[in-house]
Amino acid sequence: MREVLLEKLYKGKFLQIALDFINIEDAIRIVNEVKDLNDSIIIEIGTPLLKATGIEGIRKIRQLVKDKIILADTKTADAGDVEVEIAKLGGADIMTVLGIMDNATILSAIKRAKEIGILVQADLINVINTYDRALELKNLGIDIIGLHVGLDVQKSRGISITDLKDEIRKVANLGLVISVAGGLNRDRIKELIDLPINIFVVGSAITRSKNAKETTKEIINILKSAK
Repeated sequence: MREVLLEKLYKGKFLQIALDFINIEDAIRIVNEVKDLNDSIIIEIGTPLLKATGIEGIRKIRQLVKDKIILADTKTADAGDVEVEIAKLGGADIMTVLGIMDNATILSAIKRAKEIGILVQADLINVINTYDRALELKNLGIDIIGLHVGLDVQKSRGISITDLKDEIRKVANLGLVISVAGGLNRDRIKELIDLPINIFVVGSAITRSKNAKETTKEIINILKSAK
């Protein structure tokens, strides 16, 4: 199952909807709006939601979208194997580790993930040399590399993931599944659509829009145009 999902992600372009809420009811409302759209959607249990609701939060979303890929944005910094198990218990298909953390933590997550059938994404938020670290992570056996400009950096420096086009191209040459996040919306996705990106992470541009379903459809159509 791991290998099948990994191959599917590598060959496609997916929209990942980040549910960065605290209240599970807000997350459920968005999921109910988009759950009947096509299968190129990943539902992300955002870090705030995961901290607020734990395993039960993942389970509640899984009950609504039995056929969708779910990512638990654990942003694991220690005890990688334990947090892999937490994500799996909730029904997630992918969990995340912080790429800046010690290799021991990341290897612990990768090893346990392979044993129980879940994918591990390394989030390169705050990593200075993204290519060198991505190469190290590839050699460790990571499944997905996430290039990510964090919210606080977006605000303080006025940048988004679209400012990292050169880094995205370079890291993509490693042949891994590539995810990008950080201020994405329809227009910014259009800027990146021709790059070798597999997963486009969108949060507030969907979850705070007046019509989440229509906005999601528009983004899906953009991604389809690149296939």
